[in-house]
Amino acid sequence: MTLILRWLAATLLMISSGAALAAPSTPANSPAQIIRQTLLQPESQLDYLKATIAFERLIDPRTDATSTQTTIARLVDATRQMAGPKPTDSYKLSATRQAIYVAGTWNYNRAFSYDLDDPLGQHIKNRLLSTYIQTRKGNCVSMPTLFLIIADKIGLNVHLATAPLHLFIRYTDPSGVDHNLETTSGGHEARTEWYRQNLPMTDRAIESGAYMRTLTKRETIAEMATTVMDYLLDQRRYQEAIDVADVILGIVPRDAYTMVKKGSALAGQLQVEFIDKYPNPALIPAALRPRYQMLAAANAKAFKDAEALGWQEPAK
Repeated sequence: MTLILRWLAATLLMISSGAALAAPSTPANSPAQIIRQTLLQPESQLDYLKATIAFERLIDPRTDATSTQTTIARLVDATRQMAGPKPTDSYKLSATRQAIYVAGTWNYNRAFSYDLDDPLGQHIKNRLLSTYIQTRKGNCVSMPTLFLIIADKIGLNVHLATAPLHLFIRYTDPSGVDHNLETTSGGHEARTEWYRQNLPMTDRAIESGAYMRTLTKRETIAEMATTVMDYLLDQRRYQEAIDVADVILGIVPRDAYTMVKKGSALAGQLQVEFIDKYPNPALIPAALRPRYQMLAAANAKAFKDAEALGWQEPAK
């Protein structure tokens, strides 16, 4: 699920300095601009399902949005019916779990389950909600997305929270107490200690809010856009991935995952623009050196900023 590339530009000091060149401007229909437009909507207009569909279309324009909307509407309606009239949050949660994880007419007798063949969503397509709805096999990206959309639509106070290479649901009960809901395990409550034991993270990463923090609704949608960033990185569309990362970080400045991916995209852009063409940095034309320096410095900064938040590079 991760691609981590550092470019240690030790040769920077060997090259004459100059003003950094600005990154190319992003067109109105670019992934970054579409994501930005989605995230800058008024709070009352933010919608998890609409955002998910918009982001998935950036990855696969052939995404069957109608099928996704129809299935979600059916599941939401069934969940409301199972919760009963004037339900408590407890009944709503129980109904959400049943609608998703128990086979019945509401899900066409096809319950949703954990994809043990690709639990981390290594294949980008497997992270899409549309794929989860079609195959009924999900991972730690698509499974919390479905749960989040249904739970939100029936009135539960739910957002995303993050752990290393993992998303889960943070539910806040009517008394203001937060609960971790693990959607890869039936949507049941999981202790913070469980996440720390199974997904090691530093104390600093928790203190800084890089992990285990309840995201706001706008931050949650920004976090959902990281799949688009990963897709662009996978397609070697490095500048577009950088632009999307900047949009995400503008909303979630403590997102260490996005910082690292931005650093990887910057390294890829360096490779394409300079390293493949000029094996020796001294051969870079003077007019291009400011751009080279800017990319190299930004690459180093991305990893430095993530490490300052407590991020650690995964063991190989």
